[in-house]
Amino acid sequence: MNSSPQTGRRRIPVGHDAEEHVLDKISRRGGEVFTKKRQTREEARQLRMEQLEKQIRADDDSKNYLIADSNVSNGMMFTKRVKKLSENPENNDIDVDEIERLQEKVNELEDKFQRTLLLYSQLDNEKSTLLYEIDLLKDEMEEKDQIVYQSTRETKELTSQLKTLQRTIDGLNATNQLLRNEITARDQLIHDNGLVMVEQETDESSQISSEGSGSTINIKPGPVLFSQQTIAMVDKAIPGLSTIEEKIKKLVDMNKKLRQQVEETEQTLYSRRTRYNEQVNLNINGSANEEAQRDAAKQVAELKLKLQEADRENTTHQGNLIRMEGQLKRVKANVEQNEKEIADLRSQNRDLKKQIRDKESALDDANETNKHLQNRLEKLRNTRKIC
Repeated sequence: MNSSPQTGRRRIPVGHDAEEHVLDKISRRGGEVFTKKRQTREEARQLRMEQLEKQIRADDDSKNYLIADSNVSNGMMFTKRVKKLSENPENNDIDVDEIERLQEKVNELEDKFQRTLLLYSQLDNEKSTLLYEIDLLKDEMEEKDQIVYQSTRETKELTSQLKTLQRTIDGLNATNQLLRNEITARDQLIHDNGLVMVEQETDESSQISSEGSGSTINIKPGPVLFSQQTIAMVDKAIPGLSTIEEKIKKLVDMNKKLRQQVEETEQTLYSRRTRYNEQVNLNINGSANEEAQRDAAKQVAELKLKLQEADRENTTHQGNLIRMEGQLKRVKANVEQNEKEIADLRSQNRDLKKQIRDKESALDDANETNKHLQNRLEKLRNTRKIC
């Protein structure tokens, strides 16, 4: 009775080469676009730096010119005022202290004007620096957005693969349940037909070495079916508390011994017949020869009966052994196939879970970095508004 499942088996879905080729092409195209954008940003950044340097040099030159011009104009105004005061005869009584006081005020105003120009220059430089930092942050935000987009796409792909594997696992679980139901039906059929299932003992031949490691896997041999009549005959032939397998081995050994005994008996019979023929030739009318012939014929008949019984028992045992070996091979093949499929699915499930965890952590890091950059950009905007 073959209990190997032929229906309900689902195969593991394999990704098509065309889909993989399209995905690789899309990823390469995205990488090329990302590289071109980065080069363009670098060139624009260098141009902005050169323009800022030129603007700073031009501002410094204009500020120096304004300072010199203001100093000259203030000096000329002060000189004209002093000349007017000295040429005016009505103002000859003006004290020299007033002139010195005016000179101090002029110097103080010049210092304030220079400090104001210096502060304006510093603020302008800070403004240029902040604008440059804002451009850098924008570039970083674009890069982070690209990374987040790629991570999201990879996460979607892994999610679809995970769903596919989940469907495969569900199919295998359904197949496993179907096999369990078939095993239950088989056991019920065995019980209804009055058969007995006997477990085999594990021996060295059932150990298989795993590839890539020195460990060995013990595969439990499948059960063997016997009818109750066969078990009763075996117990009757060989009584004791040993297992059915040991008793069958003993029967096989006994069969071999009986065959040897039959061969020896045939040889003995042949030798006796030879001697008997010789005696018949010597004593044709002797009564002793007749008795010897009857004894020999009787022994030959008994040996023939024993040989026929031994042949029948041997044929029965050999048929049972062949049937048991066939069932054992089928059960072993099914067990090995199921264990191999379960091990492959478990390894694939572990790899996918690990990849999903890595992508989720990378996505969280990208989100945190994006939030940090947004906060910095808000601070820079607030600072720019205040300035």
